[in-house]
Amino acid sequence: MAAIDKQQIRKIYAMGNALGIVERGNEEDDLHALVSAVTGKGSVKALTYGEAQAVIADLRRRQGGAPSPPRQGKPKAHPERPGGATEGQQRKAWALMYQLEARDTAPSTATLGERLCGIIRKELKVDADPRAPFAWLDFRSCNKLIEILKKYAANVKQGPPGGEAR
Repeated sequence: MAAIDKQQIRKIYAMGNALGIVERGNEEDDLHALVSAVTGKGSVKALTYGEAQAVIADLRRRQGGAPSPPRQGKPKAHPERPGGATEGQQRKAWALMYQLEARDTAPSTATLGERLCGIIRKELKVDADPRAPFAWLDFRSCNKLIEILKKYAANVKQGPPGGEAR
């Protein structure tokens, strides 16, 4: 069975902290007692993925929230590389591209990835591949791209000169 991942560990401690059952440095606090009661294990790090989900569900129930539905498929990943565009930067750039797409007056024959690559080529003078448009961008150039996309989005919101609606 798969081991617990870092996100689950953080979530368990955050939820426990929100409930006031975590005592820093105390391996016998109420959170660890709950983990032991649910799984029979004394350590959060010793849990399997499924056991961690059970603990999270119990903590969520104690917070008064409904259990979250299981995920369908794997989450969309934005791969990072050292010194390159971060996952957050990539998500922001894509969000801005979707905003631009939503304001299109006529459907485009180019995919959103191709359009993004065109903007990268035009504004940053960097060749990009639609399958991995951020592969050759570093942190700074991705920040510059985001600012450019924000300006594009602002220009689209304003509409054409003369007050006509798009």
